[in-house]
Amino acid sequence: MFVATVGLLPAAMWHAIDSDSQRPFAIVIVGGLIADLIMTLCLLPTFYVWWARPTDHLPKAEESRRIDAGDDIRKGE
Repeated sequence: MFVATVGLLPAAMWHAIDSDSQRPFAIVIVGGLIADLIMTLCLLPTFYVWWARPTDHLPKAEESRRIDAGDDIRKGE
């Protein structure tokens, strides 16, 4: 995503005669990619913190191995 944004910046900022048709598209794409990057890095973690309950937790490494193996966690196998 970052590489596409950096790659389209010259097309978005170019003011040559031939850039009249490509420049608006590049501006929209670069703006959308930057907005997506900000939402992914800032807003989603913030929403998670707001909506997460105190009892929510990630499974420990041992529990996740049991789940992957198909064992029943409640039986302690």
